[in-house]
Amino acid sequence: MDTRLEYLTRLRVGQRKTGPAPNKPCLLLALICEIQSGHFSAPEVVIDKRLLARYHDLYEAATGNRHAANPQLPLWHLRNDQGPTGPLWSPDYVPEMASLSDQLGQPKSLDNLLARFASAHLDAELFAALQDAQVARQACALLTQHYLSDDPQAFRRLTDYLECALASSEYEKAPENLAGVLQESSQQYARSAAFRTLVLDAYDYRCAASRLRYITPDYRYLVEAAHLIPFRVSQDDRPTNGLALTPNLHWAMDNHLIAPGPDHRWHVSPAVDALVPDNDWLCRLDGKPLVLPRNPRWQPMSEALAWRMDHLQR
Repeated sequence: MDTRLEYLTRLRVGQRKTGPAPNKPCLLLALICEIQSGHFSAPEVVIDKRLLARYHDLYEAATGNRHAANPQLPLWHLRNDQGPTGPLWSPDYVPEMASLSDQLGQPKSLDNLLARFASAHLDAELFAALQDAQVARQACALLTQHYLSDDPQAFRRLTDYLECALASSEYEKAPENLAGVLQESSQQYARSAAFRTLVLDAYDYRCAASRLRYITPDYRYLVEAAHLIPFRVSQDDRPTNGLALTPNLHWAMDNHLIAPGPDHRWHVSPAVDALVPDNDWLCRLDGKPLVLPRNPRWQPMSEALAWRMDHLQR
């Protein structure tokens, strides 16, 4: 085992009736997943929606209670643990808070914490170690065995989640590999997870049709990742074959009632009767601009948009 991982067994964690408190281990597991996915490519860690959602996923797997996650607790208290070269976690305080941080005490909410710092630095040597896929897997096994193995069912949920997350990370780093016929069922779960993550992140969790975005306090999203050319037809999970859509509009697109066109506008099937009041939610979409990712790399393929237009009900 990499000696730099020994520090992960020395966390100052609280205790609950069933064993060690899961807060810090789940945060570190979330960091490992996001480092492996390439989302964090330097020791500076931005406390963003992806990291918080990942933390909530892992906390739910470990405890079965997503609502109790309270991410501000590990984000704050991890600064008291040591890494190979110094503090394991060093908050980047906003200038006006730097001298007051210890006097203010524990933040009472995530918003309260983010008012003090929105990023932190992970110990540089530990970060370097966790960039290696094999070491990252060792770190995940170490954290789950040491802190999160008291409940066999929860332990199985965690190991299954982490296996899929780490396999998915390989695709996230090389999204060009998300196209092609699947050889094994395990690939499908990993590819589907990568497709969902990349699409939702590209659209910043906003619907490409209605522009709606809603994120619950426990980091669940209103939108879904929808294939433009269905997977059964294309075998293509690249994010350029996807859109973020609310469930109702995902359903409408899959039933060919609406289509995004190569003109980057939405089109409504003439089969949708505009005189029926209940259809107004669809008819209002006709001609509206397609919401596009800010990064041109993730904008939908023109051939996929053309496929949708070709299959719009006439």
